[in-house]
Amino acid sequence: MATSPSLNCPGCGGPVLVENRAVRMVVCSYCAGLLEVVPGGVQIAGAAARMAPLPTQFRVGQTGRIRGTLFHILGRVRYAYDEGVWDEWYLGLGDGQAAWLEEDDGEYVLARPEELRTPAPPFEQLRVGTQVSVNGYSFMITERCRARVASAEGQLFRNARMNRPVQFAEGNVGGRIAYLEYSDEGAEFGVGEPLSRADVRLDT
Repeated sequence: MATSPSLNCPGCGGPVLVENRAVRMVVCSYCAGLLEVVPGGVQIAGAAARMAPLPTQFRVGQTGRIRGTLFHILGRVRYAYDEGVWDEWYLGLGDGQAAWLEEDDGEYVLARPEELRTPAPPFEQLRVGTQVSVNGYSFMITERCRARVASAEGQLFRNARMNRPVQFAEGNVGGRIAYLEYSDEGAEFGVGEPLSRADVRLDT
């Protein structure tokens, strides 16, 4: 999908851009309205909190390469939890696929979801040190937290209603990071790869 005269914010009338089939919500760049993507257009789903500036080399709209793969930054969601905040940058890749880049205290993880083929254990049963098996991956939980959506901008792959609660658990799978995300829409599983700054090349 691309910019179209018929695709406009219902709140202010500003043009709305949807560039990847994985995009589910868009934050209007004119009025900060949170818009849900529906067949034939968008509808108002709430309002997005303004994004407070934090040190980062990224911004929505940038392009570049990650380990040689072209990407375009479509949007960002900021999550808040007891120990602070982290950002997830939503990427459209050169092959038409979608991914997200987690940025937390200068550390990066590139992640993609996998369809759940085995049941996900309930979040309440997960503790740091617990061994779990999901989709054939066996891993130990190394991190667990409860968070909420604090703010968002651009084009989004997930439900990003403000203050929406989300629970996360992570573990190590042969040098990669397996994650489980729990929300009111169910559980999501995926595997991510840690990146160094040298792995990410931004276009100037």
